[in-house]
Amino acid sequence: MKKLLLISAVFLILIVTACNEETEQKSEKIIPVKVFTIKLNNIENYVKATGTITGGEDVVLYSKVSERITNISVKPGDKAAKGQTLAVQYNAIFKQSVEAAETGVKSAQAQFNLIQQEFARMQKLYDQKAISNQQFDQTKTQYESSELGLQAAKVQLQQAKEQYANSFITAPFSGTIASVFVEQNQMAAAGLPIVQLINSGEMKAKVKIPSTEIEGIHKGQSVNVEFPSVPNKIYEGTVTEIDHAVDPISKNLQVEVELKKPDNLLKSGMFGEFLIKNAVKENSIIIPEIAIQSRTEVKIDRETGLQKSFKKYFVFVIKDGKANLLEIKPGISSDGRIEIISGLNVGDTVVVVGQNIVKTGDKVKIID
Repeated sequence: MKKLLLISAVFLILIVTACNEETEQKSEKIIPVKVFTIKLNNIENYVKATGTITGGEDVVLYSKVSERITNISVKPGDKAAKGQTLAVQYNAIFKQSVEAAETGVKSAQAQFNLIQQEFARMQKLYDQKAISNQQFDQTKTQYESSELGLQAAKVQLQQAKEQYANSFITAPFSGTIASVFVEQNQMAAAGLPIVQLINSGEMKAKVKIPSTEIEGIHKGQSVNVEFPSVPNKIYEGTVTEIDHAVDPISKNLQVEVELKKPDNLLKSGMFGEFLIKNAVKENSIIIPEIAIQSRTEVKIDRETGLQKSFKKYFVFVIKDGKANLLEIKPGISSDGRIEIISGLNVGDTVVVVGQNIVKTGDKVKIID
């Protein structure tokens, strides 16, 4: 019996020892991680915005009369000089009206000249009391009526000329034909769009910037612009205007950007992505952004009794072969890199792969 108890005790000791060894092996499990060693570096922060570019001068020319298109002298892509005729509407009737009005002015002018001479003669006779008041008043009335007739004839001529001129669609400035909306012999009612003209020598865009990110943006600041329709090319721009008031609904501020050297690849109406540099930090602690973990905490405001949530940020740092969780304060970020304002020092080794599985106190093995 004693022998049996002894054997059982030895067996139990062996089992306990084995379990302890297994537990120790588990507790001493080493986790492989990749790390980043901190050195001072520089970082730039960009505000990203989107917008549509327009020509510095961009106009749609409309028909001012209701007549048929008799001539279109341009097509999209053509260059046009200021004052150049781009399209013509049927205007024979308008031309006849001008000629008739010119004849009317000549006739009214000739009649006025005769009556003016007669009025001057009657004025002298009246001053000499050689004619009656009735005779003078009659001549004066004829003179005034003739003068009004001449003025009316001139107004009619001016209106006829304007109507005739309105049948010609002319370029108000030098530029490029962006669109032609009508065809030869098409009937064009007054108000119908005929041609779109742009001046591609100057391209601008108005973009919306969140008011929380406007700090650091100023007039004259450089902007990088990319267009999905023009791949693999970056255009340079400049901030030319910044609104003084924030939109009360969107909380955005409007910023105007002018492209420095637009080319023929850019067209008015193109959608672009704008990168505006609003901060530069030199000789700062910069780490890969993927190293950071965040946690949201909730506290009760003692004064209002309301809940307030805020985020805390952490990274794992390797010290003496073990992982240590440190709270940090992040700053600006760009292209997967982020500035650390406090919590880390130069030379610290930050976990960038394995940070989601490692825990404080875990032994780690740094791998390449």
